[in-house]
Amino acid sequence: MVSERSRGLEVVDVVVRCRNEMPYTERTLAGLAWQRAPRARVLFIDCTSTDGSREAAEGAGVRLMDLAPEAYIPGKVLNMGMEMTSSPVVAFINADAIPLDDGALGRLVAPLLGEGKVAATFARQVARPDADPLTKVDYARAFGDRAPVQTKRGAFFSMAASAIRRDVWEALPFDEKLRYSEDVDWTQRASALGWAVEYVPEAVFEHSHVYDLRSHLKRRTGEGKADRAIFRLGAPSVVKDLLRPLAGSIVRDARARVLSPSGVAVRVAQAAGYFAGRVSAVRT
Repeated sequence: MVSERSRGLEVVDVVVRCRNEMPYTERTLAGLAWQRAPRARVLFIDCTSTDGSREAAEGAGVRLMDLAPEAYIPGKVLNMGMEMTSSPVVAFINADAIPLDDGALGRLVAPLLGEGKVAATFARQVARPDADPLTKVDYARAFGDRAPVQTKRGAFFSMAASAIRRDVWEALPFDEKLRYSEDVDWTQRASALGWAVEYVPEAVFEHSHVYDLRSHLKRRTGEGKADRAIFRLGAPSVVKDLLRPLAGSIVRDARARVLSPSGVAVRVAQAAGYFAGRVSAVRT
């Protein structure tokens, strides 16, 4: 368990993973340096950035580790981050996840410093001001004022701005075989042992992505494959796992008044990608 002494944690290790995240990298590092209590001790893992991100980390004076793209296996990198740090609670903040005030880190780690059964926390993420309407709606749905609704496949979790307890990780390292959803797998295994995952909406970070249709398709295909392995799912149903989720997302978009031809194309790519991932996982 986290010791009584760690309740007054003065410094927390923060693992920042990066590959070409400018101009956000500078803002994220500045925001972490701005945190008051606990202070952030940053380990910056850079995956061959060519846009000035690595130089920004050097200029910020943080501990820097270089990683080749072919060596980037998510679970392995997360385990590496834990092994190279020492605080009883470790935060994982993506290089493009910007803390929006000087207390975000403290609020993020606070639930992990007692003697309770919280294994991990994750922060509220707000879409960037210039994000498209569909992205803003998606982030508002996922990261609202209250904890996300728990699904039949467990609690929602996002590693982009998160923190975990070292003692739980020591018993449950990240799976180094998964290429997607390694964070979902970890929290599911922790939950099975009685640990909780807590959403901290008061810890707010700016974070969102711009994906083209191919990226949506690729990402959701990977998530479909991962879900098959994590949840031991059988063959997918065209109605249950493709048409119904697709129709539901389009109806929600219509109610939110963000429905558009481009938005429908995104939803089709997402649904088709996930279904294809489930199908390919069954065949392998």
